Amino acid sequence: MSRRLVLATGNPHKVAELAALVRAAGLPLTVCSARSLGPAPEVVEDQGSFEAHARLKALEIAGWLRGRGEPGDTLVLADDSGICVDALDGAPGVDSAYFAGPESDDAANNARLVAELAARGLTSSPAHYVCVLALTRIDAAPDGLRLFTGRWDGEVRASPRGSGGFGYDPYFWPAGSARSSAELPPAEKNAQSHRGRATALLLAVLAGEDGTSAGSRG
Repeated sequence: MSRRLVLATGNPHKVAELAALVRAAGLPLTVCSARSLGPAPEVVEDQGSFEAHARLKALEIAGWLRGRGEPGDTLVLADDSGICVDALDGAPGVDSAYFAGPESDDAANNARLVAELAARGLTSSPAHYVCVLALTRIDAAPDGLRLFTGRWDGEVRASPRGSGGFGYDPYFWPAGSARSSAELPPAEKNAQSHRGRATALLLAVLAGEDGTSAGSRG
């Protein structure tokens, strides 16, 4: 019997990517966003690491759903991810979604990335994506939360290529690839990306438990 895996994100691209991976794994989970279930609280992401942000979002959304009477075996998954550029001393990092400001979009963030490279006389730089997933259950104790981390190495370039993906994908070339992340077919991207690698670890745990538990009960 299917149960819900609720994502603590409003990003439809992330929901679609995870739903595809869950389907491919054959797990009895229905993937949806917290926002699709009601007026989910806005979690202030003011921490200094991907891990802290993911943990905070997972616990706050789980608490909100618990207060709404969501079944205890419902899973909550929070994602915090971003790109870290060597030439920018690791920026934008945890601020990847807001690199150009609080109301910025992908185009604005990418424009700032290119401008920051240009200010240093560069057209490229080594970089890597990071994804941290935090998983808990509605009825789990806080210390039952689990973290899964994935990393994707490559470089950013000032000239974009490709129309797929989202975020910084048109500007990111995976290590050893002749194509940008935005040029990779979804299945190929999911097999090697930071989020794909973190999700593979997550799904292996869920499959091993037959999708029946995540974290200790509170």
